[in-house]
Amino acid sequence: MPVRIIFSRFIATSLLLISLPAWPGALENAMAARDRGDFTSAFNTFKQLAAHGEANAQFQLSLLYAAGKGVRSDAPQALFWLKQAATHGHLQAQSNLGVAFNRGRGIPQDEIKAYAWFTMAAKEGDMVAATNRDVAARELTPAQLEQAKALAVICQQGNFKPCL
Repeated sequence: MPVRIIFSRFIATSLLLISLPAWPGALENAMAARDRGDFTSAFNTFKQLAAHGEANAQFQLSLLYAAGKGVRSDAPQALFWLKQAATHGHLQAQSNLGVAFNRGRGIPQDEIKAYAWFTMAAKEGDMVAATNRDVAARELTPAQLEQAKALAVICQQGNFKPCL
């Protein structure tokens, strides 16, 4: 086989391997490492998976940054990864981002955005988010509530920029 063909196949195979987002079982292995207290290993694997858009890994990474486990505590990084996970549809991340906006944790307090994030998670079945949404609604004026509902619709359609 000519060297050119071998090299072309090598390059094609290498690009395929590089583009694979994860290897089988990587997320489960990272979760197991986290559960047994090996936070550094968990962090390293979550970081790789999160960079490839794995929502659960992004959420887990946000928790590790927030708690300073396996990595130095870093609130801006925790918030960054929480937002990534939320915009990729992770329900608990959406609910937690609602709490962050509701309480002003790491970001300016914004009851309207909190309501929108709670609504998105509640729509997918998160009962805690549904309760938080209802509590947040009682803190809003009727005009703010309408604005929050409209924002939730925009966000549910995948346009997350106004929700962040």
